Amino acid sequence: MIIDEKVKVGKKGEILPKKPLREISGIRPGDNVLIEAQPGRLIINKIFTVKELLEMPIISQGTAESVEKDIEEEMKIQEKLTNEEH
Repeated sequence: MIIDEKVKVGKKGEILPKKPLREISGIRPGDNVLIEAQPGRLIINKIFTVKELLEMPIISQGTAESVEKDIEEEMKIQEKLTNEEH
């Protein structure tokens, strides 16, 4: 699921994402994030703790090739779902 939301930049340059954006991204107060800047855009990625990573479900097992194939198939499914939502 992808949520787009218009947010105004504050007087000091702060950007405060609203609750739905924070919830879908799993970003909570106190989390560390990595911010990548490109011309005209910022990309914010959550940095997961070791505990969070260990608690994540296993999405695939097998060889590197089979995992890569599983990921490609999942990407196609997600793209189809995203296109159906819009």
